[in-house]
Amino acid sequence: MAFFKGSYYETTAIFEAPEDGTRGFRGLRGRAIANPEPILEHGVNVGDRLDQLGQEYYANPRDWRRLADCNADVLFPEDLIYGPDGHPDQRSVAAEKTGRLMLVPRRREVR
Repeated sequence: MAFFKGSYYETTAIFEAPEDGTRGFRGLRGRAIANPEPILEHGVNVGDRLDQLGQEYYANPRDWRRLADCNADVLFPEDLIYGPDGHPDQRSVAAEKTGRLMLVPRRREVR
């Protein structure tokens, strides 16, 4: 498998073929999640989006993943800023998240 240079999955290990000669699973192991040190706290506002926060803090909208890695207590990254999709009253669910603190790690070091 090939990934773009700089992809979060670029260095992810593949499953090795079993030693008994049978066909193994063709795929990747789980990506190792970084444990970045938080340096800021962001108070969630109604209308916040992860890509906008990535742009604001890292000058790259795709770096929203850094926010997700730093807030590992949340299973789905979008739950950091708003409630589940399809909720009948999405606006009130988003309002409940207002003021909740999200940890923001420092920028990734250049490799």
